[in-house]
Amino acid sequence: MEKDNNVFISFDANDYIVRLTPFIDKKGNWTGELLVGTITTDENNLSDEDHFNLMTITNMVCAAVPAMEEDEYVRDTLNVMVDKAEEEEELSKTTIVSIEQNVINVNFKQ
Repeated sequence: MEKDNNVFISFDANDYIVRLTPFIDKKGNWTGELLVGTITTDENNLSDEDHFNLMTITNMVCAAVPAMEEDEYVRDTLNVMVDKAEEEEELSKTTIVSIEQNVINVNFKQ
């Protein structure tokens, strides 16, 4: 009997989810292929116009995957944006320990 690998995660009724499902080979390794899709709930209570606009944004995020594959400029631009966001996140983890005149002691460890 095969194990059920479904994981149930709670999210708000008005959330829009981008789902990436990797294709796995017989050895359990990712083949490099993805199934890209969107998820929302039947309980979504946004107006039709808001729902349409959010689905458009969600579909555009999904379209970024094939766009990255087909267009080096798109891939490089998105990569720069990811690197910048990661750098900003790392900087936000720093803690100023003390400030004495023009010397600032910073703790980069959390």
